[in-house]
Amino acid sequence: MIENFHIFHQRRFVSLSDTRNDQSIFLENYCESKKNFPFFPFVIFCDHTPERQELESLLSNCDTYPTNLKSIILILNKRLTSDLANHLQLLSTGIDDIIEWTNEKEIVCYLESKFKRIKLIDEALKSPEVKNCLIGDSMIWKNFLHEIAETTIFSNASVLLIGESGTGKELISKMIHALDNRPDKKKLIIVDCTTIVPELSGSELFGHERGSYTNAIQSREGAFALANGGSLFLDEIGELPIMLQAELLRVLQEGTYKRVGSNNWQKTSFRLICATNRDLKVLVEEGKFRKDLFFRISDCQFHVPSLEERRDDIPVLVNHFLSQFFDKEKCPDADKPVMEYLLKRKYPGNVRELKQLVQRLSLKHIEHKKITIGEVPPEDRGALCIDTNQVEKNSINVFIRKALLSGENWWNLKNKISETAIQVALELEINNKQKAAERLGVDVRTVQQYVKKKGIST
Repeated sequence: MIENFHIFHQRRFVSLSDTRNDQSIFLENYCESKKNFPFFPFVIFCDHTPERQELESLLSNCDTYPTNLKSIILILNKRLTSDLANHLQLLSTGIDDIIEWTNEKEIVCYLESKFKRIKLIDEALKSPEVKNCLIGDSMIWKNFLHEIAETTIFSNASVLLIGESGTGKELISKMIHALDNRPDKKKLIIVDCTTIVPELSGSELFGHERGSYTNAIQSREGAFALANGGSLFLDEIGELPIMLQAELLRVLQEGTYKRVGSNNWQKTSFRLICATNRDLKVLVEEGKFRKDLFFRISDCQFHVPSLEERRDDIPVLVNHFLSQFFDKEKCPDADKPVMEYLLKRKYPGNVRELKQLVQRLSLKHIEHKKITIGEVPPEDRGALCIDTNQVEKNSINVFIRKALLSGENWWNLKNKISETAIQVALELEINNKQKAAERLGVDVRTVQQYVKKKGIST
């Protein structure tokens, strides 16, 4: 157990060791010198390979480690075990990486590189291209944007965005293009694959020569030519006709293409971004999507969170959309009943549907400081999940009533509800604390603390 270890705690450093050694002393002093750098990694030094429970106990007892879980590094004095399962369990506690001590120079180089990477990603996420367009404060949304930014800044990999309609996949493609740091980067070209007509042999992508088909009265450049030196976003890639998938694959592999009606090969090079709301793996099994193309377009796959997965972002999204529909000095707030309605409502169309609803509220709004419940259009008032919510509300009322009658106070009720929420989240995520925390919208440390304090079995 963690109580058996001597803990030397600094702002950026913790050592788990029976005695202080040269390595721990060096790291302690080095990390202390970096304590005023907000993105510098938090270091845990260990002269053994700890068990997951030991590491969780440490993190739950350590009050000053950074909330940015991407900056916690476990350094092992020597590799005592190569057990992959054990290392994966340690990563599930929220640490970012596990490395073996080599020498002072290499460790410093690693930590400095980590610091620079985290700082660059944070600066990118604070840029206008991200901050003013991709709105949200929930943990699941922030983690998603962090992964997108990291992939964009540090690689040229193709990106596949998988998510429901209305989740903002086109906006994310614009973010990827904006953060792409290629020198002399050209434009982002957007192609909706649902509009590509097979009979025209993919002229939208390849371009065509004059007279190559009926009504081709002049030559035209296609998306491959226009995206050369820039980025190409293929929206709804799952709808691309099967006959064009092989031709697209060749372009991606060879970097060359022919215009429709031409015998001349043209060169092209672009960053590929694809998006779909369909399960491409199922389409591959059904023979509707080429397996080789699927692997070619999905160097990095990302699930775009639905609005249902990030409901905590609804208030900030509502305020953002209101600021778009009103002048700054006349922009109203949503009245409490209106915000409650917006929070309870379901959004099959995700963020796009929420924006459209806020626009309808804005059109009905009479000049006033608040948008009131009467301004909710009648046709939208039936969108609530009234039955489900009412049943849940009644159940909660019964629970609270019984608890109060039995002598429970506010703090006891709060602790019981919190514990129950964490238990349910852990059950849903098969005891994965990181995913349970994301589902709850809290820091993983909160889950770890409750697990330790309440003795919840995981």
